[in-house]
Amino acid sequence: MKKVIFSNPLKDKVKINRWNLKKNILLFLFCMLLFGGIVYGALSGKNADKELLNRLDFMFNANYDIRCSKGILSAFVSSFASSVIFLLIVFLLGLSLWGGIFSAAVPFLKGYGYGLAVGFLYSSHGLWGIIYNLLIILPGAFMCSLVIAAAAQDSLKNSVKLAAYFVKAAVRDDPQIRMKKYLISMLWYLGLCAAAAVVDMLCSLCFSWIFKF
Repeated sequence: MKKVIFSNPLKDKVKINRWNLKKNILLFLFCMLLFGGIVYGALSGKNADKELLNRLDFMFNANYDIRCSKGILSAFVSSFASSVIFLLIVFLLGLSLWGGIFSAAVPFLKGYGYGLAVGFLYSSHGLWGIIYNLLIILPGAFMCSLVIAAAAQDSLKNSVKLAAYFVKAAVRDDPQIRMKKYLISMLWYLGLCAAAAVVDMLCSLCFSWIFKF
């Protein structure tokens, strides 16, 4: 009895972890692209100016002033709108036969926008810029970026499945059921983007009063 209780769950857990590692290797690669975008954006942000960030704000949510001077509702709307744009792009790419090829670029662009803001804050405000990023921008941006990376992974998989339906080999799953699962997964990602926007809003509410740039 003890052997069943204490040994089997541990073995099952190891098996599940190994399976998850193989299953999520594509997600890991998409996260690496995201990280690469952050690094490239941070390096580019050193030479960026405030006007550039204002122009890119709608896409990348890179305008830090909106969190301090326009209220928490504006911070939520800005963050959520930025996420929805990327999620919509990923969703549409997953509906085409060739779109999955380009879905890998979306996490990179999302990371680039975040890195651009971080690089600008550091070059303009030094240590205070880093603290601002850690307290206000990073929590929501980190969560949103992971959601976009996961959505891009599903987009690539769905695009590949659509392409497989045109191959003469037998189709293993129902295309209608597959599309329904894809739509439901995107709705879940949309909800997670809204949650990330709430986190962004709460961080702005709690910490934005500290900074006077």
